[in-house]
Amino acid sequence: MDIVLLGPTCRPTPEAREGNAPRQLAQALRRRGHTVLLLERAAPGACIEEGTDLKRSDVAPYQDLTDLHARFHSRVRRADLVMVDAEVPQVADVSRWATSAAGGLTVFWDRDTPRTLARHALREDPGCLTPDLLAGYRLYLASSGGPVPRRIEREWGVPRVRVFLPGVDVEHVAPGSGRTRWDLGHLGPLSPERRSLLKQWLLGAARGWPEGRFVLAGTLSAVDDAWPANVERQAPPSLQEHTGFLGAQRFTLALSRAEHTPGAGLFEAAAWGAALICDTWPGLEDIFSLGEEVMVARTERDVLRYLLAMPEAERRQLGMRARARVLAEHTVAHRAKLLEQYVSEAERGVAWLAPVRSLN
Repeated sequence: MDIVLLGPTCRPTPEAREGNAPRQLAQALRRRGHTVLLLERAAPGACIEEGTDLKRSDVAPYQDLTDLHARFHSRVRRADLVMVDAEVPQVADVSRWATSAAGGLTVFWDRDTPRTLARHALREDPGCLTPDLLAGYRLYLASSGGPVPRRIEREWGVPRVRVFLPGVDVEHVAPGSGRTRWDLGHLGPLSPERRSLLKQWLLGAARGWPEGRFVLAGTLSAVDDAWPANVERQAPPSLQEHTGFLGAQRFTLALSRAEHTPGAGLFEAAAWGAALICDTWPGLEDIFSLGEEVMVARTERDVLRYLLAMPEAERRQLGMRARARVLAEHTVAHRAKLLEQYVSEAERGVAWLAPVRSLN
């Protein structure tokens, strides 16, 4: 396929590019034989080097919507697939342009569906992404499973909504093997509706086990001044530091984004071999084997029980089994293959069928 993917603003650092989900997906699609042009909004100090990406003609920056239309209208018109990431600047205007200019299949990639639903419910979508506008896409990729895809189809009139979970770029993950510094840690960001759970579980476990060592990184706004002394606070580690950060934890707390929606770091943490403690959200059992690949908790007492009672050998095996599951089902390469399936179904008009096994 000839694919045009409109991604978020390009960033100046190599690390930001490595962690860029649209770039990772574009590369995985190229490895499967597709031609992919990734268009990124240029930002001061964040432009792509002309001697590398532009020379390969697979990544190109644009200045604004006028520039986008002037330089890439014909390419979008002849592409087999035009995909718009929800993080594109001026996403409503870009969506309106893309769905009218495209000659092939149009796809909207929503990597934070709970946020989209919340903004719509509160009428607080600054990008004015109305249901009518989203209904202009032939395929909507949602980060939430369960009843959410059918709800969007029914209430917003979107022709086809499919579950599309985050994928892991295996080139940048490896099991941690450093010295253990903490018994339990959490790496943000975290949605507002899950902050109370974080305070209850991580801070509650810290209060219940004063001798334990805990760490919270990247979610500092989630707490108040009642902070246990055995909880260390950190800024978010860089992408290169993730392995060391997760490897230094005996257990990692991985909270969901919302019901039917995995947290942003679930698959990444599992791919690094972290021993995961998760909340019991609907759909988790379709992704991991509960009690074998991840542990689930309902209260801080469950969290403390895992921390204090699980043998070390069993804890290590827990993390390795979760890593094996991610490598077998939840990589970016798996997501590229799934996108091909969804596109084929959309082109053939295949009716919706409930998934039999998983959300991958």
